[in-house]
Amino acid sequence: MIDPRLLAEVVDLQQRIHREPELGYEEVATTLMVAEVLERWGVPHRVRDGGVGLVAEIGGTGPVVGYRADLDALPIDEQTGLAHASTRPGLMHACGHDAHTAIAAGVAATLASEDLAGRVRFIFQPAEEVFPGGAGDLVEEGVTEGLVAIVALHADPSLPAGEAGIKSGPITSSSDRFTIVLSGPGGHTARPHETPDTLLAAGKLISEMEAILSRRLDPRLPRAVAFGAVHGGEAANVIPASVRLEGTVRIADAYAWDAMGPLFAEVVEDIVAPLGVQIHLTYEQGIAPVVNDEAVTATVASAARAVLGAASVHPTYTSMGAEDFSEFTRLVPGTLLRLGSAGAGRPFAPLHSSRFVFDEAGLGPGVAVAAESLRRLIAQASSKP
Repeated sequence: MIDPRLLAEVVDLQQRIHREPELGYEEVATTLMVAEVLERWGVPHRVRDGGVGLVAEIGGTGPVVGYRADLDALPIDEQTGLAHASTRPGLMHACGHDAHTAIAAGVAATLASEDLAGRVRFIFQPAEEVFPGGAGDLVEEGVTEGLVAIVALHADPSLPAGEAGIKSGPITSSSDRFTIVLSGPGGHTARPHETPDTLLAAGKLISEMEAILSRRLDPRLPRAVAFGAVHGGEAANVIPASVRLEGTVRIADAYAWDAMGPLFAEVVEDIVAPLGVQIHLTYEQGIAPVVNDEAVTATVASAARAVLGAASVHPTYTSMGAEDFSEFTRLVPGTLLRLGSAGAGRPFAPLHSSRFVFDEAGLGPGVAVAAESLRRLIAQASSKP
């Protein structure tokens, strides 16, 4: 499936990146590690200004397809016990980006020696975990120009290493953030009738938001509205003059995502207005849903079945998590494939967990599936008149 020397290089790169995690927009050492591997395998590449992230391109003339990998880690203390565990306290690759990056380098090295009927552009992106994400920076730099399709893999700890999950249509949700400040003159809890009650208004928002949205949105659309922080009040006998609420909104439909900000503001007003408190709402539209293109997904699915066997490729679900790969798929037909990362006998640990491990048995299959997907996408695009 993959040159044993190259597989050893991919495993080593994944472990080195895992030992030295870097947060979004700080991935200088990670970028250099990738550049060194690409250099050894004869892959032309360009490090971005500032030394964070890089772009490589291989092949001949013809259609150009893209492949995205993400570089950044998370602010989490690792508790895996791995021999190559993070050496940086408070930082960890808990989402598989170390594996995504190593696989992408392996795919580039694999295809660099082949006679392709087109080109592949490899995008090593910083800051996927940063809101709203680093993909937008690369889009502004023009990395999607001329692409006919784009592919990415993402670790899936619910699947064994060597298996894959695939889905056409929405595969991740949006991620928006909001801050609501409710204010009034404040007052004594013995005389709540004399002042607008900011805490009562906050409680109504938390308890009623989902119920009202369920009557304003198509119930077939997956969504999640959650309040993550509430700050207000210092004394038991004082109605506070201000209460601050923060949270996230996630929805898996691109059209509903575009309408969600105004709808959210309307519902906040409807809930709170009868109580007389003042409202200051900040709504940040962040990351769009990833919507897998039907044709590209079918091609990647056929490649995955050819490499892994039909029994190892499964239908998958729409995640309520977000992925800024959507910045690319909004412009270019693409697909995000889920790649099994669970090792035999290891307890389940979800993404973003301090115990998450991408089992190295999934690296070789990841390289093989991605390489075959890109070959087939190039061949299909080349055959079109």
